[in-house]
Amino acid sequence: MLKPKTTKYRQMNAEERRQFEQAVRDEQVAKAENIEAAKAVLPRLMADCEQAVAIVGQFREAREAAGISLAELEQRTGIRKSVLSRLENSKAPNPTLATLQRYAEALGARVAFSLEAESAN
Repeated sequence: MLKPKTTKYRQMNAEERRQFEQAVRDEQVAKAENIEAAKAVLPRLMADCEQAVAIVGQFREAREAAGISLAELEQRTGIRKSVLSRLENSKAPNPTLATLQRYAEALGARVAFSLEAESAN
């Protein structure tokens, strides 16, 4: 029969306790700063997400217009049907460039990108 492993921890001395409490306070401050930084970039992230949804929507519309099923697309791309379905139905798609290229090629199309300056807010 195995004995449960027990670990004995020694008590912290006053200096170790002070350092520990300071580390906890520092972590709480950093967490608050990270939350504020995330709030600042959230609108841009949401806009990027909307763009991704729109692009994936274009792929889906082209697939459906061509009369290509997800099963057929799976055969053409080598990407599992479940992955393609999740991509097309996701509210926050994040496909790789390779996935988009394979999808486009299966539709007889190509992926084109452009670099645009950010608009001043």
